[in-house]
Amino acid sequence: MPPPGPPSPSSPPPAPAPRRGASRTRQRVAVAVAVGVLVGASAWAFRTGSTGVEAAPAGTDPACERLLRALPDVLEGLARSPQGAAGVAVWGDEQVVLRCGAAVIGPTTKPCLPVGPDEASTVDWVQDARSDRAVRFLTYGREPAVEVTVRYGGRLTGTGVTAPLVDLAAAVSAIPQTRACV
Repeated sequence: MPPPGPPSPSSPPPAPAPRRGASRTRQRVAVAVAVGVLVGASAWAFRTGSTGVEAAPAGTDPACERLLRALPDVLEGLARSPQGAAGVAVWGDEQVVLRCGAAVIGPTTKPCLPVGPDEASTVDWVQDARSDRAVRFLTYGREPAVEVTVRYGGRLTGTGVTAPLVDLAAAVSAIPQTRACV
């Protein structure tokens, strides 16, 4: 077999041999980009006041979008904090957290409280959970369901945890009621 000669003018030039450093350079660039994205996301969350409250499963429901627009800016003297998650509203330092689009609750033996400033805007709330630091309520008979967690402290005490529900009733009552507590 004859020795290989110079490449013919119609053949492409041979590919350069891979360099070991090229792979490491790509890895370093990928790590730098990932770190930049994390730093940027953290800065955005800090600037917008996002505290990491996760959206409920159906938080993107159009009824939740309408509800968020109707919610008060101040609740029991607590200012509303901007949130990035769909269907989420927070007042104070997460003293009151509302998540629209929560799982709909069926018949239950848990306490059910009709709360509202008047009969037209009364909302049935099920006291879903209670601890020594907070209480969680879920709307009953409305879809999407609304979950409200009230943490004790400051202006909110164990005996006044339903006060925020009164101020939320007008906005929440816009979600049609299909069942009522008995």
